[in-house]
Amino acid sequence: MNSSDPQQSLPAVLQTNANDENQSTRIESIIQEADNHSWVNGETNGFGKSKFVLQKKGTALAPNGSLMWKVSWSSYDPAKDRFCSFVRTSGGVNLIRNARLYVGGKLISETRECGQKIALENCFVPYDAQVEILDEKLMGNHQYHYNSDGTLQLADDKTASEVGFRVPNNTTTATLECSVKINQLFPVLKDTMLPSNLSSDIIIEIDWNGIWADCMVESGSTGFTATQRVFDVNRPRLHLDYLSFADEISMALDQQINSAEGMTIPYRQEVLVNSQLVGGLDAGGEAQTTDVELGFANRSVMKIYVQKVLQGNDNPLLRKTRSDGLYQEELQLVVNNRNLYDRQVQKVSEMYSYLGQTAEKPAYILPSTYQQFGSLDANNILNANITLPNLATKVPKTTAITSYQGQQRYLGINLAKTRMGNDTPQNAIQVGESPMVLRISRNSVPNGTDEQTTSTAQQSACNLNIWVECVRALVIRNGMVDVINL
Repeated sequence: MNSSDPQQSLPAVLQTNANDENQSTRIESIIQEADNHSWVNGETNGFGKSKFVLQKKGTALAPNGSLMWKVSWSSYDPAKDRFCSFVRTSGGVNLIRNARLYVGGKLISETRECGQKIALENCFVPYDAQVEILDEKLMGNHQYHYNSDGTLQLADDKTASEVGFRVPNNTTTATLECSVKINQLFPVLKDTMLPSNLSSDIIIEIDWNGIWADCMVESGSTGFTATQRVFDVNRPRLHLDYLSFADEISMALDQQINSAEGMTIPYRQEVLVNSQLVGGLDAGGEAQTTDVELGFANRSVMKIYVQKVLQGNDNPLLRKTRSDGLYQEELQLVVNNRNLYDRQVQKVSEMYSYLGQTAEKPAYILPSTYQQFGSLDANNILNANITLPNLATKVPKTTAITSYQGQQRYLGINLAKTRMGNDTPQNAIQVGESPMVLRISRNSVPNGTDEQTTSTAQQSACNLNIWVECVRALVIRNGMVDVINL
């Protein structure tokens, strides 16, 4: 495939990039309720599932559709000082566990830990858009200001009597509603539009996360019981746009789909690799180096993102939608039996730079939330105080310093052949016979001004979510759909 013509194998009507041509197009927008939706309540094991069988309309499914859902909390009582809200940095997107897209019974795209990955992607959205768009769509709170002493102050959450109150209530109509683009759920839609006139069905399945400690932040002076730590996801539905082209265009596309030659559409797929850094490190100082075998031999790979969650860090502000910094953290990737970097990546500033290079845009993360970790006394940048949604006392159950500093340290590795402006599947590198290996090093004690003097959480096990962005191809011949790895 020729990298100078990134979508040469795609019919023009299915390309997502701009074309200098004129053609007649009609857009039909619909809102489709879930064909099946189930929800099981449980403080520690709540979950739900939704299934959509997409309607057959138009010529192609536009990638700018949205998944919408509502969240209700049956224990809501405005007369009591007891409230819950979404994680302020992610909103309600972390309620999405997994997302799957089927065409003709074939699994085309699956994103596991989908909400966590979207929360990471949203870090690359400019700050103004995070506040004015994402906070409105996902019910988060990215606002902050600086105090007279120079410390960064997270903005107060609204109370029950104010506009912008971020607490779900006990109704299914006037409660919180969230929305996310479907091309964030399914990366295939970043590279192509799917033909919607296939004889086979297009099916979307969503797995929901109903575990309270993963999703909800508590506030207020009144305590919670187990029966009050449950919530519901209601009325999931899709807002979809179908495109209809001129008859001659639609007929040509239909003819190509049903021909023996057919079409081959390369697209990106995000594969999740779960691993763990073993805990039990010695408190006096113990180094640990872990090699995580990612695999992907003989595959084309574009990018890698890493999320780290320390098991010993019970974070009441960010819950598990975070990436913890590690003491004396180092990073290396082995590709084709060679180190990608000429030396171990040790400096946090380098890690931040590589993260931005991976997304090909800067990460809009608050100062100290990437480089610093824990309470640093005089060196703290964040103000400790934080006001969560509350009725009267505004007593926080956490502080910003211990629950926010150093806990947005996501890692990124860009494996593209060329950088900037060519974020396409054709820009991936080919891995040889040897599997890729991700090497992460850490220590149980700090060794720098930006690391807290003591933290028992650093000695605990660390869960890793590693999203590898690889390349697949959708093959449509004789009206039949198949998928191959590239």
